[in-house]
Amino acid sequence: MNKSTVAGLCATMTLLICGGAFAAETPHTKLYRPQMLPQLYISAEEAQAVCPDDHVVWVNWSARTSHLPADKYYGHTQTGAYACAKASAKAGIKPAR
Repeated sequence: MNKSTVAGLCATMTLLICGGAFAAETPHTKLYRPQMLPQLYISAEEAQAVCPDDHVVWVNWSARTSHLPADKYYGHTQTGAYACAKASAKAGIKPAR
């Protein structure tokens, strides 16, 4: 695991644990409101277990984009976590170009 992955996982855990309190301290509160994000997971395996009929994407919540496994940013952005593709689309997360 590289440093950016560890940093992303730490940020994910902070968001999941602190929820609204963390969002209130950020300058871009709209992006970090947990109710505006799909259910997020620490690992791709955990996400796949929840949605076996869907594919797993990496959600970069600061850019509100999702990345497929073939994308070089899959699992490698500073802010993000794994999610089910359908849930992320329903939450308004757009696929990366």
